[in-house]
Amino acid sequence: MKNKILQELCAAFGPTGRESRVAGIVKTHLEGTNLEVTADALGNVIAHRGDGPYRVFCTHLDQAGWVVEHRDRKGFLHLRSLPSDAKLGPGWGVDEEARRYRIFIDPDTKTFRAENLVKDSGEMGTFIVPLAEFEFLQDAYFATALGDRVCAAAILEEAKSVHADQSFACVFYTGRYLNFAGVSAALEILKIQRLYLLEPLVCGKEKAGFSAGKGPGVLLRTQHSVAPSLWVDEVTSTASGLGIKLQKGFAWDEESAADTLSRKGIPSLVLGIPLRYRGSQIERAAVSDCKGMSKLLGGLVAREEDQ
Repeated sequence: MKNKILQELCAAFGPTGRESRVAGIVKTHLEGTNLEVTADALGNVIAHRGDGPYRVFCTHLDQAGWVVEHRDRKGFLHLRSLPSDAKLGPGWGVDEEARRYRIFIDPDTKTFRAENLVKDSGEMGTFIVPLAEFEFLQDAYFATALGDRVCAAAILEEAKSVHADQSFACVFYTGRYLNFAGVSAALEILKIQRLYLLEPLVCGKEKAGFSAGKGPGVLLRTQHSVAPSLWVDEVTSTASGLGIKLQKGFAWDEESAADTLSRKGIPSLVLGIPLRYRGSQIERAAVSDCKGMSKLLGGLVAREEDQ
């Protein structure tokens, strides 16, 4: 995985409802490929090559953050987290104009508040995200919004290597933190053969059982969906043929785009990169897992070409 693309994505301002900057980066990187790129009215970015049906690789554009609800008499800003169950902690935040805020948790109400460090900033309706940070070590990435960006970076890397005679499609949808609002609409124009949803996977035995550094993962079941066994077998076979370690697990307590699509009768398979410190301001992913995911995506595209 190319560090430059991942760092650019992680630095982009893109809370739910304000994903246009991230979408712009995605479109810029897709412009030099062999893909036809479009954006719909919701802000979803869809790129494809060939007539289909496609193996579609899909991930989201938005990140968790806050929105200002009001300013109290002392000048402090009262925030609502986006989504409502966001686990983001205190620290530094920035708005769309890169103005900085000190985010803290009120000890009495346990709710988020902020101190605006620029005069007259932070009016009602202002969106704020954690201050972007990025660090690459030999074996790991540490970054703000890493879980919301690493899958997009993996898809973009594969999109750049698609040949002119290959059939390929990828979707970057809006509204993951708004009940996956854009994913169904983004898929409407595509004939789907296989649908792979790329999502970050929480590490820990108390969760799905994934471990960082042990390879990319496959979700066999989410809250309301079951992965098609044939698709799981194909991914397993592809990974084995490429020498990629592959983890398998479950997600019982986290909503996935697979659940939304399952209710609409659209089958999908969740692939993901294990993520440590999920929901904190600095998340961690193993470089080996990211490289394994990129290699796996390439193998799945090549599998389409061979059939």
